Amino acid sequence: MRSRLRPALLVVLPVLLLAGCRQADGPVPVPDAGTQGDLRDIQRGLQYIASGSDPSAPADFAADLRKYVEDEEVYAVPAVNELSQRTTQAVKGTRLPDQTAQRLAHNLWLAIMAREMSDRQTETLQNDTQSLLMSVGVAEPQAQQVAAQVGEVRRALTSRVRRWYEWF
Repeated sequence: MRSRLRPALLVVLPVLLLAGCRQADGPVPVPDAGTQGDLRDIQRGLQYIASGSDPSAPADFAADLRKYVEDEEVYAVPAVNELSQRTTQAVKGTRLPDQTAQRLAHNLWLAIMAREMSDRQTETLQNDTQSLLMSVGVAEPQAQQVAAQVGEVRRALTSRVRRWYEWF
């Protein structure tokens, strides 16, 4: 009986140890009162872009997103600019209801501000962003491009260092 237990433990124990080594979720920032106003600006910018009612909306929208990039993170500005450009192209000509625009604005803000998100959290954010865009009629390839850029912004701005046990 003992000879059968040892090989079983040699197989089961490493599997259990590796299963417990997944990357822990990082903290997700919550917008404060001042940020809520900024999120409304981003939301309105998205809606102006969608309706085409304000020709300066794309530039204002890009500036609203860029202001969350810290001075020492200038290397991330091109990724944020690309995110605003892809988002602008995706929502242009769609009907963007208030609630959807609000959620999309929040997702874009999170992509920039959540510095310690895990890979799983980033993937969830990307999927949610893609679903939101597709729910208002954005074609899947275009929605995927925006979601992919959310991931690029996350990779550029993350301050989270993976631990050795998270590589397995």
